[in-house]
Amino acid sequence: MADDQIEIGNLGAGDLEEILAIERDSFTSPWSEELFAQELVNPISMILVARQNSNGRTALAGYIVCWLVADELHIQRIAVRSDLRKRGVASLLLHEAIKYSAKAKLSKATLEVRSSNVAAIKFYEKFGFSVNGIRNGYYSDPLDDALIMWADLERRPNNELPCSNLRGI
Repeated sequence: MADDQIEIGNLGAGDLEEILAIERDSFTSPWSEELFAQELVNPISMILVARQNSNGRTALAGYIVCWLVADELHIQRIAVRSDLRKRGVASLLLHEAIKYSAKAKLSKATLEVRSSNVAAIKFYEKFGFSVNGIRNGYYSDPLDDALIMWADLERRPNNELPCSNLRGI
């Protein structure tokens, strides 16, 4: 992505169509347009998008949907356009969500991930998440368990966020 610039920002009015395309390409059970519409008006929901600026054109590169519940960040969805995966876009999105959480004084983050999705589990572990539970048979199409992962968002003694070193992610 040397020629490209990725910017993280809030969801725009014209982003939904691109989000739905990424969603359908990323998940075996994609969220519907109605579910995303509900997230737009949900007072605890935060949707951030990554925009790729390349050769004067801007396109959606990915998104993250989070809920801000009490003192916790609940990560609901994170997805990246297939041609931009493994290039740091998901890391930028998750890092930005965690930075926002620190400013909002949230102390923990949680998410669920398919037990068979080894790449995603390793990705989340780089951000300080660890498995703290299992939901048996949680996912369908195909049937799979969900690993419940948690991360402590409290600042460390050296005043760094748990995800402050993103090199190589």
